Amino acid sequence: MTLHLSSDSNTKLETHANELFARTGILIFIWLIASIPWLLNINSILGYFVGIFNPCVEECLNLYQPEKWSELRWIISGFLGMITITPLINRQIWVFSRPGLTHSERRMLRLVLILSPIVFLLSAYITIIEVIPILYDIGHQIHDDYGFVAKYDAVSLIYFAIMLLWIQTLVIISSTVMISSGLTGNLDAANANWWRVRVYGFISLVSILSHYERTSSGLAITVFSLLLVELIARPWTTKRPKYYVKLNERFSAEGDLISSLDLICGCTEYGYDESNGATVMKHVCRISKTQEELLKLIVNYRPNKLIVNQCYNYQSWDKIIQSYDGMEIIFNNDQPSTNQPRFHR
Repeated sequence: MTLHLSSDSNTKLETHANELFARTGILIFIWLIASIPWLLNINSILGYFVGIFNPCVEECLNLYQPEKWSELRWIISGFLGMITITPLINRQIWVFSRPGLTHSERRMLRLVLILSPIVFLLSAYITIIEVIPILYDIGHQIHDDYGFVAKYDAVSLIYFAIMLLWIQTLVIISSTVMISSGLTGNLDAANANWWRVRVYGFISLVSILSHYERTSSGLAITVFSLLLVELIARPWTTKRPKYYVKLNERFSAEGDLISSLDLICGCTEYGYDESNGATVMKHVCRISKTQEELLKLIVNYRPNKLIVNQCYNYQSWDKIIQSYDGMEIIFNNDQPSTNQPRFHR
């Protein structure tokens, strides 16, 4: 079953892929250009952060891995360049994704694109400027208490801060997606696993690839990050679904398993009968917001048939049926009607 929104353009998949590659190519080019000024001033930037992280009053820093220092210069320049063009990246994501999203999904994406950079900047400032120097000072004080003559590697100090900042980035993005989905009504207990597979799967892949040199540490960091995101999103992943959904399944004459969803529209004067496990979506034939909620149910449960009860507003379903390619819609009213259509695409 294929779903089509009214805002979807009638273009081929190849056209969408070409548009995606074109936008990605432009962003990569602008990213490289934006990273050049940071690279030219990277020595001053690294010198500033080394001064912040240095826990010693006397000289105790050294450079034991010059090749890693050169690598860090490029990595940090690229990271700062990506932060610089974040508004442009968010703009491209919004323009490309908006036509294929429902109203609630657009609100969700808007929240993600606005909240993620703000939360990241605040957390990055607190972590880099406030928390990490304190941790280094505490560690150095412990070394002094043991009587050690501490010598630190500048690369290790910077690398730890970058690793912590990258973990924060992944956790913030995934947490913002889950929270925004819950706030906009797109996430609840019924489809929580659907969101987990997509969000956690992507974040896990990026996290493990980011720590490919340290497989065991990368796996532990990934598991810890996922547990933290799950804890943050817990209020929405356990939220009770707005609609009760129960699919009726039976075998067809050909032996295929056919699933059907009983839907009560209730645009007539008759009362609702939910004893048979039907899903009640009042005035779904008229209210666009409720139609989008029906679309989400169909995406999650994918029934072969939709049986609509207590609805005589047949004309509105001419437009609704255009979104559901490959699903049969049957009207089943309490009173006989001379014109009860069956839609099948």
